[in-house]
Amino acid sequence: MNELKIEQSPYVIIDKIQKLKRFGEYSGGILTKLIGSTKSLIFSEKLILSEDPPNLFVKGLHVWFKNGEIQSKESESIITDFDEIDYIIQLKPELIKEFDSARFSAHYPHIVRFLHTACLYLDADSFKIDHLEFVTGEILNRPVGITHDNGIILGDRLVIDDKRLIFYDCILIGREERGKLNQSYEHFLTIPLKFLSSLILLGNENF
Repeated sequence: MNELKIEQSPYVIIDKIQKLKRFGEYSGGILTKLIGSTKSLIFSEKLILSEDPPNLFVKGLHVWFKNGEIQSKESESIITDFDEIDYIIQLKPELIKEFDSARFSAHYPHIVRFLHTACLYLDADSFKIDHLEFVTGEILNRPVGITHDNGIILGDRLVIDDKRLIFYDCILIGREERGKLNQSYEHFLTIPLKFLSSLILLGNENF
């Protein structure tokens, strides 16, 4: 029996699992997820994927783990080995518009903001981090969660309540049952901590 071909969204630029590459220049909100639950995320507004020579040029905010510590830096990168990339997805303009319209004011007095990007939780083979007890019950700003199946939760706010995570106004990126990448928007999402491999807060140094 022939397998039914999966039609990917035109917003998917690279998908390692589906063996998809769409060469060209892209702009707007773009997320690059490198292989591995603790590998880099790159938040960018410009990206060039070239077939000849094969390389990816991306300029934006890189977030990654090194020796169990979170690192973040605005930089330009050229990636020549596409096998390092799990997926690249361009966020739908309507999702970005809804996300931006729902953001809390930067002057809201009861939101915890970190000066530098911080890791609150990491569940990896080589490192374990759990600082959640220090921020339980607080309203946290700019959370990013990575799930064990390499999905991404990009939220405006987060509240942690007894190992339960409540994301507010968030963009979700993940795979459907047959492996197709999908993106959606939720005004709030409640998930158990066990679903996440890492949880970080983007710091003020990047904004």
